[in-house]
Amino acid sequence: MDDILLEQDTRLVFDRSKLKTIDLWSSAVKYDPGAIWMEWATTPPFFVEVGGAPQAVVTRYEDAKIAFEDHERFSNVKRPWPGTEKYYYWQGLPVVTDNDPPAHTRLRMLLAPAFSPRRLAAVEAGIKAYVGTLLDEIAAAGAFDAVADFGRRVSAHTLLGLLLGLPEQDWQVFTGISDGLSAYARLPPGSPAPEEFLKVWNAGQAYCDSLIAARRAQPQDDLVSHIIGAHDDAGKITTPELYATFIILYAGGFSSIVTYIAWTLWRLCRDPEQLALARADAAGLNGALAESLRTDPVGWTALRYATKNFNFAGLELKEGMPVIMVEGASNYDPRVYEDPCRFDLRRTQPRENLSFGAGVHRCIGSTLAKLSARIAVGAVISRFQHLRLSDPDFRPEVVGGPKERAPKAVPLRVD
Repeated sequence: MDDILLEQDTRLVFDRSKLKTIDLWSSAVKYDPGAIWMEWATTPPFFVEVGGAPQAVVTRYEDAKIAFEDHERFSNVKRPWPGTEKYYYWQGLPVVTDNDPPAHTRLRMLLAPAFSPRRLAAVEAGIKAYVGTLLDEIAAAGAFDAVADFGRRVSAHTLLGLLLGLPEQDWQVFTGISDGLSAYARLPPGSPAPEEFLKVWNAGQAYCDSLIAARRAQPQDDLVSHIIGAHDDAGKITTPELYATFIILYAGGFSSIVTYIAWTLWRLCRDPEQLALARADAAGLNGALAESLRTDPVGWTALRYATKNFNFAGLELKEGMPVIMVEGASNYDPRVYEDPCRFDLRRTQPRENLSFGAGVHRCIGSTLAKLSARIAVGAVISRFQHLRLSDPDFRPEVVGGPKERAPKAVPLRVD
């Protein structure tokens, strides 16, 4: 959108006294956000300007929780707005995360069988067996990267192999889409979709096309066939929704498991006292996982759009305006979490953090992510009593998609 159109669009007129000249996505914020997020967490909603247009920012715990849960005023459905190009990585497909009820409810129900207790129980046994194999390799090597050598392999095997039953030779189609999202994090306002991402995206769509054709010709007792059956026989899902559902299943959750495992191991290896507590019993391990999710959330921002003009906690929102909830900051709200910059697995959580969202949009795969992390982290810290950072002062370089804060590597030693 050029400058003339920006000036003519009355939606873009806003109270500049509520404008903060900060870069939410700066490398400094991503690298070491704790103190910055704690400051934001005590700040009422404000505006930032991106590509010459305002975007609302919500950082306090209670405000973010309301925005997550109130889909009547805060919609997941994307609207055209200058400066939001980096969030359109699903290429306009009607993914479940970009819908509101009742469409969201219908699409989420199609995913539910993948995350049923019976299905997750079967997956759990497979994760344990696979993690055991990886730990044998790590023991022989004496060192490993918690991201490349462990987290990525656990995530791919869990999500693409155990849960979805894709052959291993095809996993790279969807891990490539997940990795390619980092190109969107670097996308300047007003820019077209990154060519490097479109290449892997088109490969994923072509794969889905072939898989749909194969399952239509020969249905199997699997999630893919179930979703296709709902599309073909009951009319519950349109063809674009079918593609969108597969893309979300295959690529949407991959980095979440990787990031959760790697950040938790990094946090524990920085603090021998916390590591000892996590080893002591199940309560200690669960506390470490909860605290890791709070301090280093898998996704640190979420995006909504105002459905109408209204005042929210003193900020005048315009219909269609982007609203960025920084759940990373809400997890550091000192009114909710005492001394929030401290990693303390003994912390009593007064309320669940917002790292996986809240309300009807709470991540449907959060149970699987927590299960995978608990098995993987628990096995590593239990088996390797000399587990430590290769460099005691190591702090990860941070990468990931627009909403992600992921460690590029976490080098560890076990010998």
